[in-house]
Amino acid sequence: MARSSEDLKALIMAGESYNETIEIEYLGELFAVQIRPLTEAELTDVQRTMKLSATMVKAIMQKVKLGKKLTPAEEETAKKEAIESVLTDGTIDVGDLNYMEFVQNREYCKKGIVDEGLRKLVPNFRYGLTEMISKRIQTISNVPPQVVANFFGQKKDS
Repeated sequence: MARSSEDLKALIMAGESYNETIEIEYLGELFAVQIRPLTEAELTDVQRTMKLSATMVKAIMQKVKLGKKLTPAEEETAKKEAIESVLTDGTIDVGDLNYMEFVQNREYCKKGIVDEGLRKLVPNFRYGLTEMISKRIQTISNVPPQVVANFFGQKKDS
């Protein structure tokens, strides 16, 4: 039997208030940074900044043989070869790709850091701080539904 809309609202509200504090080593010292997962709308907004990524995926898919049944190992090898080909044949500029990844990481930080003062300083971050914080925000923002259900005690035993 389906759960009620009240149950759904309670789950969303609990997720909305979820924060976690991570420890980041920066210039030899540990700092506590409070972060939160991004909403679906925020994730979509951040992903919009990755137009180059979509171009790269399209170029890679054109190089991978579609329709041919591959084992997981063969598929992994094909993807690696396609990525290498795209990066070396000039289809995608590696510098542009790195820049777009940096921009995306910065957007994760701007949206996922709880402290407003620290969030405003994101453009001034140095020495990989953006990437370190962004990785954890991405992880907690892209949690599989089963994990969320378990975390909030919503999973029913079969």
